[in-house]
Amino acid sequence: MRAMDLLLAQVARLLGLERTGLTAEDARAAIAARPGALGLALVAEAADSDDVTDAPSARAYLAGRLTDLAELIPPESAGAVRAAFEAGIAAWDAAS
Repeated sequence: MRAMDLLLAQVARLLGLERTGLTAEDARAAIAARPGALGLALVAEAADSDDVTDAPSARAYLAGRLTDLAELIPPESAGAVRAAFEAGIAAWDAAS
């Protein structure tokens, strides 16, 4: 699988999109339209990771995922993705 195909499959999974026919432009538009949904999906993904045990490790996880997905995250959407992620992990702290 080509690198872009893998990224598109990941975005489709994270945002609940149909993978068939999804283009990079489609993925960028979906992220721009719903950056908060991507941030919260990344919170759920981090929660499922054995490497994430607290807020600092969750932030490190997010940094890596944002780097992985950078080609598809419009620059103007990155802040909203991060804000939604921070809100999601703040809920972890409140639940503790």
